[in-house]
Amino acid sequence: MARSTAHILEDKPRTQDVFISEDIDFTGMLLSELTLKGLHKSGFRKPSPIQLKAVPLGRCGFDLIVQAKSGTGKTCVFTIVALEMVLVESKSLQVLVLAPTREIAIQIKNVMQDIGSEMKGLKVHSFIGGLPFEEDKAKLQRCHIAVGAPGRVKHLIEKGFLKTDNVRLFVLDEADKLMEPSFLKDVNYIFSVLPHNKQVIALSATYPDELDMFLSRYMRCPTHVNPGPEGPVLLGIRQFVSIVRPHLNTMVQIKYKVQELLRILSFVPFKQCLIFSNYQSRYV
Repeated sequence: MARSTAHILEDKPRTQDVFISEDIDFTGMLLSELTLKGLHKSGFRKPSPIQLKAVPLGRCGFDLIVQAKSGTGKTCVFTIVALEMVLVESKSLQVLVLAPTREIAIQIKNVMQDIGSEMKGLKVHSFIGGLPFEEDKAKLQRCHIAVGAPGRVKHLIEKGFLKTDNVRLFVLDEADKLMEPSFLKDVNYIFSVLPHNKQVIALSATYPDELDMFLSRYMRCPTHVNPGPEGPVLLGIRQFVSIVRPHLNTMVQIKYKVQELLRILSFVPFKQCLIFSNYQSRYV
């Protein structure tokens, strides 16, 4: 599969923040045979530093605050923990994952499906806005792991379609984003309807002071897992700044920014591009 090459460390030069010094692979982490087969099929060979530290603690049932740089394997951490606890023979929802955007939710769902591909009957579904509500109702007829944005998940719970009685693992991915005011009310509601006895894993590339207060509402004596003292910036990444001339008119300012973006994209070679924006436009 095409996406598996990202995890095969020998195929291209890698920065040191994805390597471990210990001579251990996933087979030495006492995982089930089906999970190991799924990891191998998806291209995962050796754990990254954050996976080596966090997976054993997560499998022991501890509430975790996982802080690591983007791209170093945080999604794989809670995927392994989730797959190791899910009972496929049960039809009930057992794992609930919240993500701040549709794109992240779909990406998580794809990773969990890939690694869980050897678990016959495993159902992992994403639940995001902008798609027909009837489709979500149908998917929830049999769903072991639900991944969704807070707004859609709350709506499904309120309508009685998403049952939370048997949720054993609650995951907050990009927790620093989920604590923003636009998400906070929905996240609080979702947490309030979950069983008291559950495991909570929160993951973030950064750890602002406000995150402590936010997570204290949801977690019991959490273990903070951090692979090292490095900052949040990935090694091997070069950063540049482009100055756009100012303008008092907001629309003109946006126009200048778009023109500069198009200029950059016209001469910088790339295979994939991710653009972050403070504004979201929808076209019918």
